[in-house]
Amino acid sequence: MEVRGESLTPLFDRPFDRAEYADRVARVREEMARHGLDGVLLTSGPNLTYLSGYPSPLRAGSRPFVFVLPQSGEPILIVHTAREREARGYSWVADIRTYPGLSRAPVETIVAALRDTKLMAGRLGAELGPEEALDLPVGDFLDVQRLLPAVEFTDAGEALWPVRLRKSPAEVACIRQACAITTRAYERTFAEAREGMTESDVARLMRVTSLEGGGGDPWVLITSGPGGYDLATKLPSCRRLERGDLVWMDAGCAVAGYWSDFGRAGVVGGATAEQREAQARIHEITMLGVEMVRPGVTTGEIARRCNAALASLELPITSSISGLAARVGHGLGLMPTELPHVTEEDETVLAPGMVITIEPGVAAQYGLFHVEENVVVTERGYEILSHSSRELATIAAG
Repeated sequence: MEVRGESLTPLFDRPFDRAEYADRVARVREEMARHGLDGVLLTSGPNLTYLSGYPSPLRAGSRPFVFVLPQSGEPILIVHTAREREARGYSWVADIRTYPGLSRAPVETIVAALRDTKLMAGRLGAELGPEEALDLPVGDFLDVQRLLPAVEFTDAGEALWPVRLRKSPAEVACIRQACAITTRAYERTFAEAREGMTESDVARLMRVTSLEGGGGDPWVLITSGPGGYDLATKLPSCRRLERGDLVWMDAGCAVAGYWSDFGRAGVVGGATAEQREAQARIHEITMLGVEMVRPGVTTGEIARRCNAALASLELPITSSISGLAARVGHGLGLMPTELPHVTEEDETVLAPGMVITIEPGVAAQYGLFHVEENVVVTERGYEILSHSSRELATIAAG
């Protein structure tokens, strides 16, 4: 693609080819037809990225993005004037329209796009449902509705999630690479961490190592030592590591927008026998869930199996980490956590291409035990993507 005579190839990475997006659009349109949608209107975030190819932020703030996909015909991508060259570099969409204002949705441009795609009447899907967000000021969205009295707005998720849940080989490859980067980062971080470092020091090392390995936007949760083991969502602190502390991290990074997400742990000075035993038992329970993964099994079945095993666990448990999280796993893709939930109430049927985490966990007075795995559903079973050691690492003391 050329703009003003310049080749955009050196400036913009396109991790997926046009055929990938054509397939996504075709599958979404099949779901739209199944649910009686004449079109979908998407705003900044993963759904827009998924279909347009533009790496949109989760929240665009002062410069919203909008994507219109009709049941037939060409889609339209609407971006701020400042983003036009980026949009043409990243996106496969030919019809890219711009607007100059700030902090407000381009209501007139949106309505014009809907008029041109023959969506001034009928059922139009928007991001109104679970695990979705409409990144437009509420007042502006109400103005769009007011200007389209013949349009029935409904949730677009019923057409989007069935498609996004099943990753293509190219998407799985990105998650596999992100997991490999996170695996190497854990190895180096546990090897270089030392007694006396702060949690923030260790988390910084994990993030830097992930970046050096090619991972984007690395994140780290970390907790350590007595009093902290029940805190599985804690941000890094200035607490200094002491001999005997179990140091647990949950971390991930992105490759082409697709995430890794798994937790591992080490002990300053080496693990005790009871810490190794607890880690082994949690890994066994995790593998009970992993080994159930195959087409046709539901997420609810996996959750019930893991929860039953946790209930019979003979450890001095202070809290159920997965119980506090209200699930023993979740979907993984363009978000570090997305649908489906691996809970007893969620009966999503697994199918090839789905990527989920399995992460039952507990806390005891001597550690947080949680050996999360990232797993892709294959035609006949599963493939584990998170290959970091499940044993407790030894962190140098003294």
